[in-house]
Amino acid sequence: MTARIPSPPPAPPDGANRAEEDRYLWRAFHHHSRTFSLATRLLPSRVRLPIATLYLYCRTIDSIADERVLETDPAQALDDLAEARQRLDRTLVGDPPGLLLWQRMAEVHARFNLNPDPLYELLDGAAWDLEDRGIADMEDLLAYSERVAGSVGAMMLPFLVDIPADAATLEPAARALGKAMQLTNILRDVGEDLQRLDRVYLPDDLLQRFGLTKADLLGIARNGHDPSGTYAALLESVMAAAERLYDEAEAGITVLPRQSRIGITAAARMYREIMNEVRAAHYDNLRQRSIVPLRRKLRLIVQDDYATRRARLIGNASHRFGVDVTIPQTTEADT
Repeated sequence: MTARIPSPPPAPPDGANRAEEDRYLWRAFHHHSRTFSLATRLLPSRVRLPIATLYLYCRTIDSIADERVLETDPAQALDDLAEARQRLDRTLVGDPPGLLLWQRMAEVHARFNLNPDPLYELLDGAAWDLEDRGIADMEDLLAYSERVAGSVGAMMLPFLVDIPADAATLEPAARALGKAMQLTNILRDVGEDLQRLDRVYLPDDLLQRFGLTKADLLGIARNGHDPSGTYAALLESVMAAAERLYDEAEAGITVLPRQSRIGITAAARMYREIMNEVRAAHYDNLRQRSIVPLRRKLRLIVQDDYATRRARLIGNASHRFGVDVTIPQTTEADT
């Protein structure tokens, strides 16, 4: 049985007061990101609603590439993206459109002096999808992830540091965390992206290396075939790239102010654990979407046992498939 997806909260009515608008923004944030909104509760109270507002900006741009395009076509979605760019232009010079999101984005920018570059970079990431550029190799995957998620890591920095100059120093680590989370999203959503959007973010050359095609993945998703050890090994190679980025990000997280460090550490741990949930589902991300249970998220805040669980799950998978899934398997394409 398919789980019921809750409806987004209704927009506040015309004439709503500030408190009603605030409640709407937070509920919309929570609706679209249970994990990040939970981690945001661990950050200083003064930045929680600004982060929710920034997240909803990102969500608005993402929805053009992932939802609006299904309602119309890529050309119209690109026109909508151009309109969003114009709205951002106005917002950053203090003349936002009348819509609540842009009004609040203007306030956040005035208060925190947001860096415009990553805000526009996210628009470029949406254009990558709408122009169907595809992902030829790992270099492409990281470049795409830089635009759609490394940019978000950079956007977050003004809310996390006490000294503005620290933002530039910490930007590489912040971008690494954003890219790690994007790779995690991709690993979670392979089946959904394929069947709903006809997109595969696993690099073409990696699929070829493991002797798989887009049609093979679609066949598994539609025909109920179990993923193979070869597919598990392919996913583990992408997971290894994500884990290197999480490690790179950790060096920056450790020097954040204490309360910021607590919240971002929690977000990183909870997001990274999605990969263990994919492993626990026998790497079947083509027919299901792995979710970290709330109890598990709360445990990770106080005890990071990701590596222990990872080792156990990989051991179980290697036994199940009869191969070490962390070692690249030779395919016909290699011989």
